[in-house]
Order: sequence, then C-alpha cells, then structure tokens
Amino acid sequence: MEQILHFTDLQRICAPDGPPPRAVTVRRWADREGIRYKYDRQGGIWTTIDAVNAALGLIDPQHEDIREEDNI
Repeated sequence: MEQILHFTDLQRICAPDGPPPRAVTVRRWADREGIRYKYDRQGGIWTTIDAVNAALGLIDPQHEDIREEDNI
C-alpha cells in the first residue's frame, strides 16, 4: 500500500523553513514539480510517496485514467 502524504506534510516539504505556506502555494509548488495530487475536504491536497518519487524520476509513473478536473 502506498504511504499517504497529507497537506501538512506537503507544507513542510514545500517550505521547510519559515511559516507553513498557504494552500495555493503548495498546489503551485506541486504542479511545478510534477507531483500528482488529489484534493482533501478542507481545500488542501494530498498525494503519495510513489507520486513524489515519480516526480523525482525515481520510479516510473503509473498510467491511470486521469480526469482533467482532478488536477487543476
């Protein structure tokens, strides 16, 4: 099973120093880095370790049917 990274985890990865970034900043960072994500119920995002590793080029991304509205 894939390990989940919650919004607070992504905030710490996005900006390890200083105050936690806003949701829009984390989403822009994830988009810029090529990290696939989904939205949570609070307006933040979540992803998996595998998605981060795929963005880093450490593993091949899984080919799935992706709906355009899932990654805005």
